[in-house]
Formats: sequence, structure tokens, C-alpha cells
Amino acid sequence: MAASILLTGFGPFPGVAVNASSILVPRLTRAARGRFPGVAIHSAILPTEWARGPARARAFYDKAEPDIAIHFGVSGRAEGFVIEKRGVNACVHFADGAGQMPPLAVLDPGGPARRTVTLPVAGIVRRLRALGLPAVTSDDAGSYLCNAVLYQSLGFGTGMAGFVHLPSSLADEGQEGLLTFEQALDGSLEIIAVCLDAVRVRA
Repeated sequence: MAASILLTGFGPFPGVAVNASSILVPRLTRAARGRFPGVAIHSAILPTEWARGPARARAFYDKAEPDIAIHFGVSGRAEGFVIEKRGVNACVHFADGAGQMPPLAVLDPGGPARRTVTLPVAGIVRRLRALGLPAVTSDDAGSYLCNAVLYQSLGFGTGMAGFVHLPSSLADEGQEGLLTFEQALDGSLEIIAVCLDAVRVRA
């Protein structure tokens, strides 16, 4: 079955000069195109900015019309794959990559308090753990740009969407940690595979 996938990462932001997701997503895109022939793989690196980040995500959604959207970002708390389960309608008062603060305390004044991720979260975690990769679910995607893109993408109403947090340490490929860059790449390919299986089941 033909399918369209959108993969996104983020650029730098205060405290994170090199965002590992901006390195991972281009490599993941190339690898996914080789592993999943016939599947249209689209990707983008979003600016870590309150205004431009979600707006760019929306523009790529409109262009790609994805059946599956997987957004990647980094967290200093992550020790492996953290598969988010929901996005919340809230903004932390913290400067973005352009030094700007969010205009409001919420993302959408008329939106629900939370939106539930539509990726097969439990199946993703089972697959990653079966491969010996550290993976957990999370009910808290924070209230920074990762959460902003997740929350708003879940409101677009097209296909499945979700968010994966990875350790910030992936940006330093020589740094010891629970998850290596190659493991992050291999695991991310498995995440795509689980999502494609779910789309085929629903079709």
C-alpha cells in the first residue's frame, strides 16, 4: 500500500547549540527511502520558534498530506526513546531560538486542554524493547516547542501523528550514553515500520 510519511526535527535553541534531531532526521530519511520503497518519505527541520515552528509544520503537512507524521526532538531528561502520548494546550515562558517569548500562555485559546497521540505508542515501545533498545512512554511532552508542534499537528486531522524525544547527548556522537546514534537511527526505522503496519491494518 502506498503511503506518505512526514519526518521532522528541530534546529538549535537556547542551551542546545546542536540539536541531535536535525542530524538524525536527514539520515533517517535516506535510510527510510531505501528500506521502504514505494513509500513517499518527506522531511523537514523546523525552526525552534514559537511562531515559525508550528507554521512550518503546517505548511509541510499541507504539502505532503501525510498518512503518518513522526516528529523528533531532544530532551535532557531522556535516556532512550521517549514516546509521547499527548500534547497539551500550554506554553512555557521561555525564549525560543530567535529569542522570542510565546505570545500567550496557551497554544490555542479555543482548543482542548490536551490532544492524544494517534501513533501506535504501545506497539512502538514493545518493538523497541524487543530489540533491546531503551524505550518508555510519557504523558508530558513539556510545554516548549516540541509540545507545541505535537499539539498543533494533532489538530490538523490528517493521518497519524506523534512525537519521539531522544537524548540531547546524541548530538555528541562520541559521548557515552544509554543510546548511541546508530541505535537511534535503527530504532527510528523500526518506529516507522510499526506505524506503516498500523496504517495497513486500518486500511
